Amino acid sequence: MMNEHPEHSPEDQRRRTLHAIHCSGLNVQNVWIRYFSLTGNVSEFEIDAYLNGAITLTALDPDLVSHAVNELITETPPPPAAPYSDHSEDPGVMAALSGQENRDILDGLGNADDMDEVDEVDDGSTGAGEGSGQGT
Repeated sequence: MMNEHPEHSPEDQRRRTLHAIHCSGLNVQNVWIRYFSLTGNVSEFEIDAYLNGAITLTALDPDLVSHAVNELITETPPPPAAPYSDHSEDPGVMAALSGQENRDILDGLGNADDMDEVDEVDDGSTGAGEGSGQGT
C-alpha cells in the first residue's frame, strides 16, 4: 500500500513547514495556538526556535506543528480576484481575454504551412510591416 504522505527527514519537514508558514502569511503565534489546541505541550518560544532550526522537537510535536499549519492554511480564504471592467460582460471582450478569438483565427488558417507565414509576419523581430504580410 502506497503512503499518501511521503516521509521527509526531520530537517526537510521543518524547512517545508516554515516555508508553508511564510508563503501563507501565517505567524508563529497563530501556529502555536492551533498546535496547543491539538494537544501540543511546548511553548510558543520553543515552536519558534524549532521552526528556525535552533532546537529539535521530539516525538509527535513536529507533525502536530505541520498539522496546525495545514489546518490554518485550509481555513485561510483565498486572495481576492482582480476585477474586470464593465466591458467584460460583452461576449467579444471575454472571447478575446480567453484567447478564443485567436484560436478562431488560427483555425481559419488551414494548415501548418500557413502558420510559417504567420510566424514570419508577426514574430516581432523587425517591428515593421506588422500585420501587413510584407517582410523587410
